[in-house]
Amino acid sequence: MIMNKKLDRFKQWAGEKVGGEKKTDTSDDFKALEAEMTLRHEGMEKLHKSMTVYTKSISKRSEGDDKEKSLPIGYLGTTMIHHGEDFEPESEFGSCLTTFGRAHERMSRVQETLVAQASTTWMESTERSLTQMKEYQTARKKLEQRRLAYDTSLTKMQKAKKEDFRVEEELRSQKAKYEESNEDVYRRMEDIKEAEVESVQDLTSFLEAELAYHDKCREILLQLKRDWPAR
Repeated sequence: MIMNKKLDRFKQWAGEKVGGEKKTDTSDDFKALEAEMTLRHEGMEKLHKSMTVYTKSISKRSEGDDKEKSLPIGYLGTTMIHHGEDFEPESEFGSCLTTFGRAHERMSRVQETLVAQASTTWMESTERSLTQMKEYQTARKKLEQRRLAYDTSLTKMQKAKKEDFRVEEELRSQKAKYEESNEDVYRRMEDIKEAEVESVQDLTSFLEAELAYHDKCREILLQLKRDWPAR
């Protein structure tokens, strides 16, 4: 029975492909939303990919002489401190290296905070959006399957030479399932659009995290300049 239904649907699909069978179509509004979803999906995939590259670049760690892995700016700071301590306490060059190195270590900690905040704001936001898009795509495939099943039943009904209760009942059932899926897909597309509000909030949080990072780094460097040991 299941094999026969699959064969009927294949015949319906093949008939549509060669232009012999008509298929149930969606509204213009529905089609416009589908086109928008395609653009949103492609754009979000690119945003997620670029954000992944960004977070990896600012969180990449290097192994120092002590075999400890740290951010490049922290590694530079530690190296400056170690060499600065090789000089006599009254050495101007040694003091400059040590002071500069401590500033870089502080900026390294600030950068680690940025990495954490970037991951929990915009990165997670893009991942949630892609999950939502994936669920929509699954629902859209289900709709197409049910549309094909409905049109198969409709074609069977139209070609029937006499009234058949079983064919009529199957048609009502397939139509109900198709309409249910159609409403589900439409609702998901609207939900994706409404999720923009949350996306804007997440993007704003990412902006604030970057501003805080640069403000703190600038503050550290200005303090370094004020405390600069060189005469």
